[in-house]
Amino acid sequence: MVENVMRRYRDASPVDKKKGIIRFTVDAASEVGTEIIFSILIIVLAYLPIFSFERIEGRLLKPMAFTISFAILGALIFSMTAIPVMMSYIYRNYFESPNPGPIEWHNPFYEWLEKKYERLIEWLVDRSKRVVTICFSVVGTLLVLGGLSLGTEFLPEMDEGGFNLRIFFPVGISLPESRKFIPKIRQIIYKNEQVNVVLSQLGRNDDGTDPLPPNRLEVLVGLKDYDDWKEKITKTELLLRMRNDLEAGLPGARVSFSQPIMDNLSEAIMGTIADLAVFVSGNDLKVMRQISTEILDIVKEMKGASEYGIEQEADSPQLTVRIDREAAARFGINVSDIQQMVEAAIGMQRIDTLYEGPSDIPPKTPARFGIVVRFSKDYRTSQRAIENMPIISPKGERIPLSELAKVTLEDGPTMIFRQEGRRTVTVRTNIRGRDQGGFVAELRKLVDKKVKLPEGYEVRYGGQYENLARVGTRLAMVIPLTIAIIFGVLYLLYKNLKYVYVALACIPLSLVGGIYALLMRGYYFNVSGGVGFISLFGIATMAGVLFVSRTNHLLHEDDEISVKEAVKKAAVIQLRPMLMTMLLALLGLIPATLASGVGSDVQRPLATVIVGGLFSALFLVLTVLPSLYLILVGEREYVPKKQKDLEPYSYLDQYPLEEYESKEFDLSTETKKTISEKKQKSSGSKKKKKE
Repeated sequence: MVENVMRRYRDASPVDKKKGIIRFTVDAASEVGTEIIFSILIIVLAYLPIFSFERIEGRLLKPMAFTISFAILGALIFSMTAIPVMMSYIYRNYFESPNPGPIEWHNPFYEWLEKKYERLIEWLVDRSKRVVTICFSVVGTLLVLGGLSLGTEFLPEMDEGGFNLRIFFPVGISLPESRKFIPKIRQIIYKNEQVNVVLSQLGRNDDGTDPLPPNRLEVLVGLKDYDDWKEKITKTELLLRMRNDLEAGLPGARVSFSQPIMDNLSEAIMGTIADLAVFVSGNDLKVMRQISTEILDIVKEMKGASEYGIEQEADSPQLTVRIDREAAARFGINVSDIQQMVEAAIGMQRIDTLYEGPSDIPPKTPARFGIVVRFSKDYRTSQRAIENMPIISPKGERIPLSELAKVTLEDGPTMIFRQEGRRTVTVRTNIRGRDQGGFVAELRKLVDKKVKLPEGYEVRYGGQYENLARVGTRLAMVIPLTIAIIFGVLYLLYKNLKYVYVALACIPLSLVGGIYALLMRGYYFNVSGGVGFISLFGIATMAGVLFVSRTNHLLHEDDEISVKEAVKKAAVIQLRPMLMTMLLALLGLIPATLASGVGSDVQRPLATVIVGGLFSALFLVLTVLPSLYLILVGEREYVPKKQKDLEPYSYLDQYPLEEYESKEFDLSTETKKTISEKKQKSSGSKKKKKE
């Protein structure tokens, strides 16, 4: 808006100035008003896929989309209302002065750049077909190669400052025995000067929300600020070194690490904290365990697999009591009586309640404690002692449990995990140094080839990959719908498909830069990068809309100008606004691409995509779009110029003749003659229509 109004002030003729600055400013603002409104609308529409996000990605990225949408809508209202008014006041003296001089600060660099660009555009437009063919062939090839090389993941690995360590001891270890290793573990962790605090939890927590077995230790490790680290080491290198030290100091233990916040979110939503979880569902736990073991063997051999294992603990020794119903019937003992006796002796049975504390002091409810009884350790801690447990018959006889039931020591599952009502065993693995999408694709092929599933058994893939697949499916539906809506909006603006194609051609020109920016920085395509591409599409389409609209304005204002000359002139006119728009966005996002603090992991892929895409769009849109417009729209019949004073003539076409006759303009003799001729032609055409 500002650039167009300033340019019109600078190029205003004496006839224009006699209209008055307010009328002239309104006309200048109206030239680009429609295009600005539609451009902002397209940017907002481009964010529709983000508004469809759910779960983790929605929490992270929806606020950004709402903020940007409301910000640019506010900027639209300000530019359409306040900016023209402010400029009419600021530049009133300049506009009314007979010798105003230059309206802008002399910029020799931009003048040099504009001259070079004008020569380049003339050379490129003269070879339009060759330029467009070469450009889109190269861009198409690069898009295919880059897309095939770009891996996929759900979200980048986020740095939350601290991290969780999970240590798995051998199955069957007791709680007191596990506790003996905690001081040694803390000592190994504290050897690293980067560590600030260590909190450990062994087995189940106090509130019962984490029903973990005694062989599982969770350690929360807090780190100092990165600026305070004396050793020049990355967080990933610190984690790997710490894991190796713990596994070397604890033979037989397995160690994995993760992020606390992401753990809670993933476990609450998906039931697992791993990057990839392979769910084996069926009926027989032994068969499911065998299938899971085969899949785990495949995972171990794959590149990028880390901290893998079976989520459910292995079978552990269990004491099984199988009641002989015929023997119990001979002694007249009910099966339920035997079960209650075994439960009370080995477990415990509540017999009463103890109330402690006065009831007249808030909260006026005394503390309640259950009173339970069970056998002493000597009579319940061995298989022989349990077999000799006496069962009282209705006749008062003391009968050993071994005569009524078979007591055996067998291996059995420590937990049974279910999903959607079906028994499930989970193979989990984290993925390091490789993209999730490529890893899962390779694993699927190997599992289908090497693992035979019996009838009634199923293998599903979840974890973070489940989120990736879900978001990918949603975007595959929403993005084409959004592009179709943008296509319809552009058609509503231009009423011509050729203009729509030219404007949308900016999308692949920007896409190639975003893809190769990710590849150069070693990033994968994830939800954050996808949001960057969505933002980039809106900005690139806006650049195309402004160029097409400027060219159309030139063709409408001057009937004698050719399409080739119009695209050349429009390209030079749009050079400054495109440079300002895209370079400002680039400069604003460069700090986000280089950020390294806590929480910057989600920003970097997004900013990298936009910066890379704007670089390619800035170069390709300015050089290729004029040639593409000329090829798609085509040249119109050229009429040689006969009139020297083109400025008054162009405004005679734009405004009614009565406006000029009703006011006292100081017009030249040639211009008055032109008005008379146009009036005669107009009256002649009206007579023909009546006839």
